[in-house]
Amino acid sequence: MEAPLLVPVSTVPAASSCVDIITADAAPSGRPAPSSSSSVSTQSIVLRLAAVITVACASLSAQHEAAKGFAVAVANDAPRGSAVARRFDLLFVSNGRAERALLHASRGVERALFPDPSFPRRQVRRVTVRMSGHNLTAGAVGATVHAAAPGEYVVSLSPGLVASTSAGSAADAVAAALRRAVALMWLWDGRGAAPARVTESMVEYLASVAAAGDGAEAEAAAIPLSAEDGHGCSMSARLLRHLEARREGFVARLNRAMKDRWSDAAVDAALGAPARLACAAATTTTTPLAGQDDDPTAALAGSASDAARGSSVAM
Repeated sequence: MEAPLLVPVSTVPAASSCVDIITADAAPSGRPAPSSSSSVSTQSIVLRLAAVITVACASLSAQHEAAKGFAVAVANDAPRGSAVARRFDLLFVSNGRAERALLHASRGVERALFPDPSFPRRQVRRVTVRMSGHNLTAGAVGATVHAAAPGEYVVSLSPGLVASTSAGSAADAVAAALRRAVALMWLWDGRGAAPARVTESMVEYLASVAAAGDGAEAEAAAIPLSAEDGHGCSMSARLLRHLEARREGFVARLNRAMKDRWSDAAVDAALGAPARLACAAATTTTTPLAGQDDDPTAALAGSASDAARGSSVAM
């Protein structure tokens, strides 16, 4: 009987075995080669980490820019060699006092108007403090502010502010003018429709907030509210201070409501209650002021004639 035919065993490994051997040889000693699925997973993780790092860098950059605030320049347009030019250079330019006063005022106003990121800000990139070459017709305070370009503002100071023989008096006058100018710079005005009485009162209130700690602020706060013809109170810095004390953030909410438009209901909405009732409850004297109409809401919101005049403030 013939022996069964024996099939010789091949010494060449199968194709799959060859792949395994090659892969094993290519991989580092003691470590298995990563599979295609693990390679894709690793790439996905790297991409996600890169995205997170990019977002974090962008956030830090934005915070850094916000912390830097805006650029400040100081210009002296008074006639060269004049007493006003020399005095302004000596008291406010050479020692950086004008820049410091502006930044200090801005920080106080910003804290009052923008307590958190939900309160939109104006775009302010650069502010120039300028000593005017002539007296301004902007009232006793002697300063004006206007937008020279988007994000750029110019605060013009009247030479009369530094005419005092006392350096301290001149410094106080310029600081007070800068506080009002900065307040007007940061305020929204309902695209020009906010009544002048409202804007002026908010400027006065914000200037007093920026000057917190001085004697004039404490004295003004102590004066009681006054009724007008038995109907609520007039819009004033004192009324704003009272309503802010009644509900913290009132002025900031009112300013936010004035960003795109003006409504007589903005005051009540910012307070969360009828403002005239809150004012009447706090009125401790009944000294009438002449010249007011009988509409209790007009005393708080201003009048159509005020709105027609716009929101420019004589500082």
